[in-house]
Amino acid sequence: MKCPRCQRPVDQEADSCYSCGYSAFDAMKQYGDNYVRMSRVHDAAHCLRVKDRERLNEVVDQLELRFPQILFCVYLGALPDSISISELGFWLLNHSQVKGAEYARPNDNAVLLVLDVNSKQAGLSLGYFTEMLISEEDAYRCLMAARPGLINQEYGSAIATVFGKVGRILGKKARKLRGLSPDELKDQFSSPGIQIMEGSAA
Repeated sequence: MKCPRCQRPVDQEADSCYSCGYSAFDAMKQYGDNYVRMSRVHDAAHCLRVKDRERLNEVVDQLELRFPQILFCVYLGALPDSISISELGFWLLNHSQVKGAEYARPNDNAVLLVLDVNSKQAGLSLGYFTEMLISEEDAYRCLMAARPGLINQEYGSAIATVFGKVGRILGKKARKLRGLSPDELKDQFSSPGIQIMEGSAA
């Protein structure tokens, strides 16, 4: 994983970043230590049209059918300059509960898109499990594909683009994993009980 502040590599078992010292405690000092409830499409900025929200819920429904272990969610906010998208994503992964995903999809399995309507910037925050499936380069390509929609304030289209590309990446990963033996799967992942992801086709 990478530090949400300085973006340097950090072991997931470490209490703080080796380079800048950033930790979950620093995130709690800034954002609070309370737990929050959010919806899969959480529009705190109130910028999505009704049809966009309906479309995005359908997109997430389809992704959940294809990848029943993965939690897909998005947070849209009008963030002040003092708030970093990556730091907020880190805090949300540790302090949010997405409605309807209490047991089936833990936050360790999350693909969380954080979008700031003020700066028109977006970031992908990945749980410990999903960051083993989606590379930094893949995440960057997903976000860059959505850039025209962000610039033009077509937020629904931008989010759908990101999730569409994430779905294709996970689909390719699932097909690759199907060809591995149980021992090879153990070598790929720290958890030996991992299952091949893709379920019914969308």
